[in-house]
Amino acid sequence: MARQRLPNRRPNGTVAVTHGGRTYTATLGFEPASGEVREIFIHDPKVDSDMDGILGDVCILLSILLQHGVDPSSFVGSMGRLGPGGEPASIVGRLAGLLVR
Repeated sequence: MARQRLPNRRPNGTVAVTHGGRTYTATLGFEPASGEVREIFIHDPKVDSDMDGILGDVCILLSILLQHGVDPSSFVGSMGRLGPGGEPASIVGRLAGLLVR
């Protein structure tokens, strides 16, 4: 499927995401016509840290998947968990879970 480009101005919402005792702020961008999430942005509380760079790259990859029409439920179940049916093992798994809701 071809990438669904988003308009320059689009609705978005910001949510707090907690994982591993740290709180992050994530911004979700929505497709105006359908209201579905098509992009995600998040940064580590410590700006310009290694983790901040990793999170930025992960968000680019997740956003590209969403814009190509990949349903997040197709990959979120494959991400690491702490114990059977437990919490996501990483902030990346937590972000992916946020996209399914």
